[in-house]
Parts: sequence; structure tokens; C-alpha cells
Amino acid sequence: MRMVVDSNQLQSPRLRAFLQASTSNRAVLTDYSAMEALQGDAVKSICNAMKILGDYPEQVIVLRNTQLICQLSGRAAGLQRRLIHDGQTSGFPDYIRKIKEAERGHGALIGEILKMAVDARWQLERMLTDAADLAQIFDRLAIDFDKEERRKIRDGEFFTAKMVDTLIKAVMEVSMRLFRSHPRSPRVPVFRELHNTFIFRNSLCCYLLALEWIAIGGAKTAKNHKIRNDIVDSHFITYATYFDGLLTEDAKAFRIYKRAKEILVGAFG
Repeated sequence: MRMVVDSNQLQSPRLRAFLQASTSNRAVLTDYSAMEALQGDAVKSICNAMKILGDYPEQVIVLRNTQLICQLSGRAAGLQRRLIHDGQTSGFPDYIRKIKEAERGHGALIGEILKMAVDARWQLERMLTDAADLAQIFDRLAIDFDKEERRKIRDGEFFTAKMVDTLIKAVMEVSMRLFRSHPRSPRVPVFRELHNTFIFRNSLCCYLLALEWIAIGGAKTAKNHKIRNDIVDSHFITYATYFDGLLTEDAKAFRIYKRAKEILVGAFG
């Protein structure tokens, strides 16, 4: 099995048990795993975060960065393979070796980690700045669903066919706007490939998160850092839809993952 690993599971017994269970099992790491692992005391934090994976370095898959993945085709053939960074995956044992050397005080490697930490903090702070605007967008989505439909969302009930249709149309509209406004100018996909693109799937996951905010009264009253954290979670959830599941302790993230998979399978087969 290939499981996307949420940051909150990097030091968990569940991760170790998963990797121990079979040499064929793989832990899938995203760029957000590294970003979150570099917070605080960056060297100590990244060393602690990589300890379990360091015992199973041949069972780790490293994905390309999200900006690049947004540019990838949604062609069904080779879909999962295109997400994987072959060089960083094969080089993960050497990465672990460098992490251990930094932990022992290697100056140059410590400097590399500190530079990565600065970049990670900038990226996460930018997302925090965006959170306030996203809160308003989230609340505007409420008009697409009536009171009874919001109750179904809040209570975790299955979406009706009408709700799925409303959601898919909205996600298509949002994702097409994102394709046109993305700084890397990814090619706008043909319809049959749209649902396989990262931009579409992340739009779907963000929409599902938005619906949860709406169902409990709206996002405007939420703290920006909480919305930012949900946005980060949406990336882990999105990546998990391409693999065999999501290893997380966050009940909401897992619930959104299951909902996203159901909708993708139901709407696109």
C-alpha cells in the first residue's frame, strides 16, 4: 500500500507499524510534510520528524513540489507515476544520512536546513495572509446549499445527487479560474482529464472543507491560522486521492478524504 502521511503522523507508532507490516508498504511524503517539519527549532524538528522514516528509507516515496504538480497533465495513464520525484525518492537514504550528520553538528548541513526553514516559514505565512480572504469565499459558498442540505453536511450524511451535481459544477468553475490565474500557467485540460488534475482535486477538497465551515456557522468567525491549517490539510487530502489512503490523526481530514474519494468515484468512475 502507498499511504500519504500527514505531518501529525511522522512520529507516530501507526507509521512505524504500517512500514513494519510489509516491505511493500510505502510512506508518501509531500512538500508540505517538510514545510511543517521545519517549524520551530528547525534542525531538532526535522531530525525528530524523520526518525521513523530513517529506519525505513527504502520504503519512502517523495512527491514533486506542488507548484510543479499543478502543471501536470490529467491523463489517466501514468497518473500516479507523474507525481513522484524519482531522484528524491531514490536519494532519500542519503537525505537521512545528511539529517543525522546535521544532528551531530555538521555546520554546512545545518545551514542548509536553516535556509529551508526560512523558505518554509515564508510559504506558510503567505498562506496565513490568504486565509482571511478565503474565509469570505468560504462563506459565499453557502448560497449553493439550502438549510436541509447544510444539515446533511453537518451530520455527515451522504450527498444527494443534486448536491453532488451542484458541487461538481462549482468545483469545475473554480478550478478553471485557477488554471487561468495560476502563476505557472498550466495548460487548461480537456474535460475528460480535468478531474485527474491536482487543481481540480484540490478545489474539490477545499470546497468540502468550506462546506464543513458553513455547516457549523461560517468561516468568518474562525481564526486565520485555523483556516490556514485546513488549507494545508487540503493538500494532504488531495494527494491521498491519488494513492491508497491518508495516514492522519485528524478526524476531519480523514472524513474529507473519504468524501472526496466517494465523489470522484461516483461522478467520474
